[in-house]
Amino acid sequence: MNNTVLVGRLCKDPELRYIPGSGTPVATFTLAIDRDYKNKDGSTTTDFIPVEVMGKPAEFCANYITKGRLVGIQGSIRVDRYETPNGEKRNFTKVAGRNIQALDYANDDKGGNPKFEPSGSVGSSEFNSIDDDDVPF
Repeated sequence: MNNTVLVGRLCKDPELRYIPGSGTPVATFTLAIDRDYKNKDGSTTTDFIPVEVMGKPAEFCANYITKGRLVGIQGSIRVDRYETPNGEKRNFTKVAGRNIQALDYANDDKGGNPKFEPSGSVGSSEFNSIDDDDVPF
């Protein structure tokens, strides 16, 4: 079984590319994740985990996820093996993400305040006033 779940912050905006031939979108980025313990001096160690997401989740990342955002990733560990031009064999470990979810709000462009983007607009005529005496609890 190869399943991993990570929660961390993006180190920089995702890079989006498309696979030649198929046109499948691929987003790559790095997550910064603090370890759950402190060192003797009281500091925490941060791990930087490379992540690759393909398909519709990659387009979501490119359009809505930016540097500093807190995200949850579900996927699997992948080890790519390659050979350098000098003939050295190398391994590169990454997370192949299947699902991604933003866990915080995006900041607005002006003051850094969180902005909430509802899925639909709510007009004032949709609210009905309720007398507190009519509420059963």
